[in-house]
Amino acid sequence: MFVSRRPSEKPLNRTIGSVFGLACLLVLLSCGCRINDVHSARKAAEIFSYGAPSMVQVKPVKRKHDRLVFANPVSKYFSSPELPSERTQRLLRSYNLLERLKTRPGDVIAWLQELVARTPRMEEVHALAEVSKLQADWHQQNGNFRQAKKLYAAAVLHSHKFLFDNELNLKRNAYDPQFRQICDIYNGSLEAIMRELCKSGQLQNGASIMIGDEDLGMLAKVHFEGRWEGQSFERFELVSDYKTEGLANQYHTYGLGVPLIAVLQKQASPSPAQKYYPPSLTLPMTAFCEIQPQMNFANAAGKVQHTAVIRMFDPLERKTIQHLNRTIPLESDITTPLAYHLKDPLLNQSVLATATLLNAQLADKIHGMYMLEPFDPNKIPVVMVHGLWSSPVTWTQMFNDLRAVPEIQNNYQFWFYSYATGKPFMISAEQMREDLANIRRDFDPNGTSQALNQMVLVGHSMGGLLSRMQVIDSGNEFWNLVGQGSIDDLQGNQQAIGRLRKTLFFEANSAIKRIVTIATPHHGSEFASATARWLSQKIISLPELATDEILKLAHENPDVLVRPQILTGTSIDSLAPTAPSFMALERIPPQSTTRFNTIAGKLKKKPLLPWGESSADSGGDGVVSCASAQCEFAESNVFVPEEHSSIHFHPQCILEVRRILLAHLVQQHRIKEVLLPVSPVNYEEPISVGDVPLPADNE
Repeated sequence: MFVSRRPSEKPLNRTIGSVFGLACLLVLLSCGCRINDVHSARKAAEIFSYGAPSMVQVKPVKRKHDRLVFANPVSKYFSSPELPSERTQRLLRSYNLLERLKTRPGDVIAWLQELVARTPRMEEVHALAEVSKLQADWHQQNGNFRQAKKLYAAAVLHSHKFLFDNELNLKRNAYDPQFRQICDIYNGSLEAIMRELCKSGQLQNGASIMIGDEDLGMLAKVHFEGRWEGQSFERFELVSDYKTEGLANQYHTYGLGVPLIAVLQKQASPSPAQKYYPPSLTLPMTAFCEIQPQMNFANAAGKVQHTAVIRMFDPLERKTIQHLNRTIPLESDITTPLAYHLKDPLLNQSVLATATLLNAQLADKIHGMYMLEPFDPNKIPVVMVHGLWSSPVTWTQMFNDLRAVPEIQNNYQFWFYSYATGKPFMISAEQMREDLANIRRDFDPNGTSQALNQMVLVGHSMGGLLSRMQVIDSGNEFWNLVGQGSIDDLQGNQQAIGRLRKTLFFEANSAIKRIVTIATPHHGSEFASATARWLSQKIISLPELATDEILKLAHENPDVLVRPQILTGTSIDSLAPTAPSFMALERIPPQSTTRFNTIAGKLKKKPLLPWGESSADSGGDGVVSCASAQCEFAESNVFVPEEHSSIHFHPQCILEVRRILLAHLVQQHRIKEVLLPVSPVNYEEPISVGDVPLPADNE
């Protein structure tokens, strides 16, 4: 069901998709076409998706009850509901009801209801819930939806009674298979009810819904709990209706309730969080139906009208709930909603990453910080910064694994930074500084959040350089690369000079306490060869306004702004080992309050670069050498046997980031000392656990 791969395997489909996307875009550009907006990029992605598989996919599940037999009257006549369990059959046989169940199931259900109402006992309640559920399944399969709804409601009522009613005269035995079965009956029946409510759009906060009818059903009120209480949702889907492919691990917890996919509705709101949510954000949700017998009342026909509350929980916020003096674990799924969000081909293909590499103007329209859940002033931000020719979607695998760790989920919030990867990293770093300052002003204008002063940045490839640039004091180092004398000597457009000043003069962000760089070229990359730089200058389009602005200043101040090409080149130019920006970086140590960790790729064979040249370094990941991926001030340097573009998918890399985040929590006095996961520093030799040797990755 799920795609997984050994660390040594290359993500071939993703590579093919990236090459295919780039080739198609180059053809379009050569024909004079430009992808200048998100709409045209999405159209291109939809076309490319037919030839290149998505990295992560969700596919509809075909359920048994989707096949309606009422299209064939003969099949319907001879079909019959599934028989109940052997224990229920034994009970019905003892009451001489087993044969009648086959011919008059309605009479059997009515008799059991009367029996349970007079003398409620565990076996009879279980039998009533099970028979109701099986009959409901059969009616649903045969297209008798009205009767199915009534029986599903009855199954929820009776299974809830089995699980929680204090009147039952036997103690519940959690080790009895019957207990697990009644949980499945409750979840399955509630799932069928929720499916209809999702289709009808009735799941609105505060809505009152009649489930079933007055004879056999309940009046339920919908209530959203926790941090999404005041939020509107576009729609809901059932997790069980989809299967996920492309993510190595599926995180599903077991308990009571129905896992849902909630599609957030973008709305005008004074809340600053709204502008940081990506379009069509999907969230995990769990629905729990809480029967409230104390609120029952007699309806117009004199019959007891059952009442309930359908409570909607965020499983990232709540793992358990309290109901009738019992602690109940919630059934949840946090992986499928994440994958569902990536159904959009624009997110899931290489097209957006390629288009924003080649066209910085398009990238500027969507750059910035993105959040997948509300801001929490008590959680430490982990800002994930993608690399060259990439997008925030590249972190999906790592994000899915990291937030499943309870200590990480409870103490961290994840933000994702998007930027124009065609620009020199000095320019993008200035934009990131501004975006970090803006999000701080939006959420913590008074500076009261201690967690915001414990921030962690995780950068892949060029994203690690952007991260490193956040924790240094520039002094005059970067100005000296492009000018001589003083920047105050510049004459011309003062706004343009102000923007240039912010790019070249800056201070370290004291709120950033740790940086993790993954396959980052701290000393440049041989990937940025003369061929690559020449090609990048031909195909990468930088913002004309910004480029012309710098060139105009240089023209007006030829004796002051003497090397403007450093700021008007492409990102490939800025990544060459001989690029002046690295000379400045090597002379500036990071602030002493920031800890560094590096992760480097280490392959045994030299891959070919995309244009056919052999990688110059034999000890790196094919793009960045081991020496360049390390920095002298890092407290740990770990090697992972994976190529550059997919090193952050590798389990060993994810494990190391997990270890670092847990260690950061210990150092920030968030948690007590924990047994951190082992992160071997190299895979040259086989790893062993106890006396059992494990094979090396190349075996």
